[in-house]
Amino acid sequence: MVALLVSLRWRQLGHQLARNPWMIVTLIITGLMALGFLAVLAAGLFAMRFAAPEAAVTVLVLTGAVITAGWWIGSLLVSADDTLAAERFSLLPVTARQLLPGMVIAGATTIGGLGTTLALALMLLGWSVNGLALLVGVLIIPLALAICVLGARVISGLLARWLARRRSRDLVMTIGVLLAASSGLLINLVLAAVREMGDVGSVFADAADVLGWTPLAAAFGVPASIVAGDIGAAGLRLLIGLATVAVLWFASQALLAARLVAPIQSSGGGRVRSGGVIDRMLPATAVGAIAARSLRYFRRDPRQVVNVVMMLFLPAILIGVVFMNGLQDESIGFGPVVTLVPAIDALLAGTIMQMALAYDNDALALHIHTGVRGSADRFGRLLGFGIIAVPLLLVLCVASCVLAGRPDLMPGSLGAALGLGAISAGAGAWVGSFLPGRAPAPEANPFGRGSSGGVQSLIAMAVMSPITLILGAPALGFAIAAFWTPALGWASLACGLVVGAAAIWGGAALGGRVLDRRWPQVLAEVSSEA
Repeated sequence: MVALLVSLRWRQLGHQLARNPWMIVTLIITGLMALGFLAVLAAGLFAMRFAAPEAAVTVLVLTGAVITAGWWIGSLLVSADDTLAAERFSLLPVTARQLLPGMVIAGATTIGGLGTTLALALMLLGWSVNGLALLVGVLIIPLALAICVLGARVISGLLARWLARRRSRDLVMTIGVLLAASSGLLINLVLAAVREMGDVGSVFADAADVLGWTPLAAAFGVPASIVAGDIGAAGLRLLIGLATVAVLWFASQALLAARLVAPIQSSGGGRVRSGGVIDRMLPATAVGAIAARSLRYFRRDPRQVVNVVMMLFLPAILIGVVFMNGLQDESIGFGPVVTLVPAIDALLAGTIMQMALAYDNDALALHIHTGVRGSADRFGRLLGFGIIAVPLLLVLCVASCVLAGRPDLMPGSLGAALGLGAISAGAGAWVGSFLPGRAPAPEANPFGRGSSGGVQSLIAMAVMSPITLILGAPALGFAIAAFWTPALGWASLACGLVVGAAAIWGGAALGGRVLDRRWPQVLAEVSSEA
């Protein structure tokens, strides 16, 4: 059964790669990024092994706790895409006791599991400060990996019924995106709190010592205690680690058995309501209908709700980081720069428009069957997005100028934000017609396959960024010059509105022509399940 489940998971991955060459490229790029991270980890541990061996042990315990927590929390984000979910076996004559070993080994031999194993092996560089600790470090690798995999299964199993509801999944996704986006701000807050406590090294050492007695890092605390010469503590921590595995194993088995006899079915988002006032105010044309549908998607589709949330919070988070680090101090000279932070949303605007077709998935066939022209699709989506984006940018520009204490820079802030945003959206409307990207299917895990658009989105970003910067240079340049001559802010606003309007028209017209020629190919690309 173990060999069958492991081979089944890898065969599924092989079929997906064979059907979608873009997924191969994405896997290669992701693998190279992971190898780069592991190389940095190895270099850091090697340096600390000789320069600061005691600090290396502390870092190892904290890193181990982060890896375990990453597995446990990450299970909430990827459980919906589990190819070996219990529900898939509910009609087969198998028991939880037969399935669980294979599922655990299959989870440990995924790409993420193999990467974790390699990271645990690299941590032996740090444990080599002591011969016995090095030997124990080798032995705890399977123990630590088992805690990661089993803990992830238990947490996802306990919350499976809650996550089966649409609103719960949307909430988890939105919180996850916000936490990821605000990670820099959170790190700043943590470091500031640690600095207030006094000696940073002692604070981290105390935290590692406490975590070493918890299920999160008990396995890593065993060699750490041996390095410290406390064999008794090492034995107790080993017992905690083994007990954690035993408890998680039986809990996983019980949860698996329950799901085999009572499969969990995902539910939708509830009753569909009629459109709002803005929807009814749009023209009764193909452009107006597509704009109205886009507005409903921005309210109801969790993948696009996150886009709107990110447009609102990303500049706010960046402004928070600037103020936390004191960069708004006039003596440093970064105060006026805060007024340009809303222009960061230009990056999001291009990506949102570029992936607009991918979010439709196979529902895009409706446009083909009804004979919608490509230009109507492009203008409609731009109109729907503009109704959401323009008010957000106005609010962010006003807030940034007030926080910076420079209301005289309002025209320049608006010129940079609206101009770059419009140019980026127009570029996205054009590029998205031949590089639509990949997005998770409706009701699928928003963090699953295709959540970042795949390689097509990377290529699209490489195309859109130069266009945005070149065409937006006048608006951005005048906005920067307004720091010293505020009247130039009006020139920035004029350039932003004129060039932005031209970019929107040009992007929609050119993208529409491409779509008129490529509707079948685009439908095949965005609806593929590979």
